[in-house]
Amino acid sequence: MCIKDWMIFEYKEHGMTQYFNRFAIFILLVFSVYGIHAQDETTVFKVGDMAPPFALEAILQAPVETEKIQEHLKGKVVVVEFWATWCGPCRKAIPHLNELVKEFVSKPVQFLSVSNEEEWKVENFLKVTPISGWIGLDRDGSLLKAYRLKTIPQTVVIDQNGRIAALTSPQLLNADLINTLLEGEPITQDKVITESVGTKTDSPEKMKLKPQAVQPLFELSIRPAPPSNSMRFSNSSFKARGMTLHKIVSFAYDVSPVRLVATTPLADETYAVSVNLPKNDRNALKVLLRKSLEITFGLKSFQETRDTEVYVLKTSDETTKLLRPSKHNSEMPIMSDDGQVSSQGASIETICAVLEKMIGKVVLNETDLKGFYEIALYWKPDDSKSVVAAIKDQLGLDLKTEIKPIEMTVFETIE
Repeated sequence: MCIKDWMIFEYKEHGMTQYFNRFAIFILLVFSVYGIHAQDETTVFKVGDMAPPFALEAILQAPVETEKIQEHLKGKVVVVEFWATWCGPCRKAIPHLNELVKEFVSKPVQFLSVSNEEEWKVENFLKVTPISGWIGLDRDGSLLKAYRLKTIPQTVVIDQNGRIAALTSPQLLNADLINTLLEGEPITQDKVITESVGTKTDSPEKMKLKPQAVQPLFELSIRPAPPSNSMRFSNSSFKARGMTLHKIVSFAYDVSPVRLVATTPLADETYAVSVNLPKNDRNALKVLLRKSLEITFGLKSFQETRDTEVYVLKTSDETTKLLRPSKHNSEMPIMSDDGQVSSQGASIETICAVLEKMIGKVVLNETDLKGFYEIALYWKPDDSKSVVAAIKDQLGLDLKTEIKPIEMTVFETIE
């Protein structure tokens, strides 16, 4: 589920989603959508209404000019997908939508994926994850606002008469629904579910909170648990469920997982850990967690320099052409997910630290680049060569493999 028009503070570690603060990547998404439309602010479009006109900044992969889009779509079934490169559910829906585009390629059906992001970000994304159909750029968010949509992904299906036939989500869109419209028949409730599937963007003050269980003033526990690899933490609490001892030690000792070597068979065993303090004190929290690991597992650690295969980031002739200086004079939040890293302003050192955790290999900075840069990097997460190519093509940087002496943290336990 993806949110727009609000600020999310989320602390977790799941799959390739990681958060950076030496060990943790703190993800902060702040996406603001501004739009102007002649409709009254209270208007909510519904099935049967005439669809608002397509006022877009640009259209990619289209044979027609932006100004002529309305004329080109007359008499066609139009599937409008509101999405973004940073939206996980949006990305998961792309293969399904591409299949539908392929199925209706010879019929009067047009697929239009609309994003409010910059063109270069979308183009970088499309190099790695192709999207069939047209790509609309709604930079001022006017089209999203015209439909009064508050979540993405959202799918709007428009019939051949220009009326809204369905407001749904991409996973509920199917060939039967589109064929029904091509035959000139209305869509019935059994054809599509129209409830919203995204996350609402109402401010926290307006959202009704469910009653919460009373939290303990102090808590510290470690117990075996099935694998699930989830984690939440703040300045006063740490909760992990089904996390390996290797990752728990990585968090407790502020060591990157790839710079941590385990000599114990317990490293891959999974545990549930809970630490709650009566006040905000992250340092005390980590001290307690380290002490509890030492007592529970007889854990000991020491430093050792080892020759290690690493990635080294270097500049190339393309660096100045592709790397975009940030408009901000300080480090901005970074968003990372499977196969992507993006930020409005990040230093090269921070980018290296994020990449290190995401690709599972030490990444060293040998660029001498200072300041902060706007990053929108996309690659295929299941292809190790893809990230090297993406960094070259999208950032103009070289990622070379070398053997370097790296100081590693080695830990052992008493079973």
